[in-house]
Amino acid sequence: MTHDIWIQFFELNESLGRALIRSSHISRALRSVYTRRVLLILVAAALGLEIVGVAEGFAASLGHPVSGAYASIPSQFVAIASVAFPILPYLSLVMLAGALVFGVIGPSRSKSVETIPDSVQREGTPTKFREYLLLAIAVSIVAFLIWLPRYLQSLPIGGDTLFYISVIDTMSKEGPVWAVLYTDKPLFYLTVYSMQQLSQLSTLDFFEVLPVILAIGTTISAWFFVDSFYKAAAGYTALLTATSTSLMRTSIDLYASFFATILLFLTLGIYVRYRDSARVRLILLVQAMLVLSLVSYWFVWGLLLVVLGVAEAMSRDRTKRIRSFLMIALPSMGVLGLFVAFALTHPPPSYWGLGSSFALYLGKAVTPAGTVTYSSATVDLADLGLLQYNPVLPILAVVGLYFHRPKNFPIRTLYIWSSVMLAFSLISTTGLHAALLIPLPVLGGLGLRRIVEMR
Repeated sequence: MTHDIWIQFFELNESLGRALIRSSHISRALRSVYTRRVLLILVAAALGLEIVGVAEGFAASLGHPVSGAYASIPSQFVAIASVAFPILPYLSLVMLAGALVFGVIGPSRSKSVETIPDSVQREGTPTKFREYLLLAIAVSIVAFLIWLPRYLQSLPIGGDTLFYISVIDTMSKEGPVWAVLYTDKPLFYLTVYSMQQLSQLSTLDFFEVLPVILAIGTTISAWFFVDSFYKAAAGYTALLTATSTSLMRTSIDLYASFFATILLFLTLGIYVRYRDSARVRLILLVQAMLVLSLVSYWFVWGLLLVVLGVAEAMSRDRTKRIRSFLMIALPSMGVLGLFVAFALTHPPPSYWGLGSSFALYLGKAVTPAGTVTYSSATVDLADLGLLQYNPVLPILAVVGLYFHRPKNFPIRTLYIWSSVMLAFSLISTTGLHAALLIPLPVLGGLGLRRIVEMR
């Protein structure tokens, strides 16, 4: 009996030894450049099948089924992958929240935020040709993806599209000043109205082109922001932005959010460049961008002030930085004060614009439809569904957070921005727009670049 026990013990040790040897071989294989390239190709193939499969399903729902010898393969891939989709939003939320917390308090942080220089990271600068090539590919992809459903569908896509069409038609009859007097996004509507007039297209035809223009602008502006501090990741960010779920959802009918997202990326990109070189031209440009953000979508303006203000408060020379930031933010605050003062002296129905509706998300506002209250806000996870159809992007975002700690200003802004929008995405009254503003493509671009550059 004892002899049998010893034989079994040695066999167990031998099997454990073989398992350790196999695991070490697997670990070395995963660290090889060849294996990582194979994994990246597989990830790209999976994303490609997912995008094509979803597009085929959408085309079939519009009465234009795709036929061919291999046409069913992407659809079958989507059907198989959808089995795991219901848990992905919650898993993504846990991963992102955990990565944000770990990035701040993780054990590998050897220095505090205040002791790290605030100089801009310009690591791994590639050639200009490669930068612009990746950007051109991303622009081509997003233009095609946004244009395709509108080519297949003759009617307007999205419920809010009809509202936007009615606003532009009303401005054509009442004049452009109508947008200032009766909307809280005057610059956005004035811009869209001017573009429609210049295009000489009918309002219906113009709103088939507008989402493509805004999608291209969002992709380029995301590239511009990341290019301001990490040039090597800008192209990857553009590619992930072009194929992100948030961009696809915004393109349906959330055109004001689209426009505001462009201003958000542009403002952050200019501000990072201003901190690197505080020239008067850049200061004036940042001030102007904050004013434009305010009169386009004041929620995004508020996000910019919170993200930039908190990031500056965490800087090494915080007193000087906060003073400079307040000087930059003051003009936009003054403009808001003028709008509110005008609203107090010109109450409804003579004025329903930005100043009158500023309290919309603060609990109570008066609108042409009556009094609107948001005191019944609840915790709601429904908008996390935006993380559902592209599981690779949250994973890449977690990689980006893991390898980039908040030790310099650009990365601090990303951590603060992500935390604020992740929290607001769980509130019923702000969930959709906050979830759309989580910078997953930017974080994913940083993570993807980190994976590619590993040696």
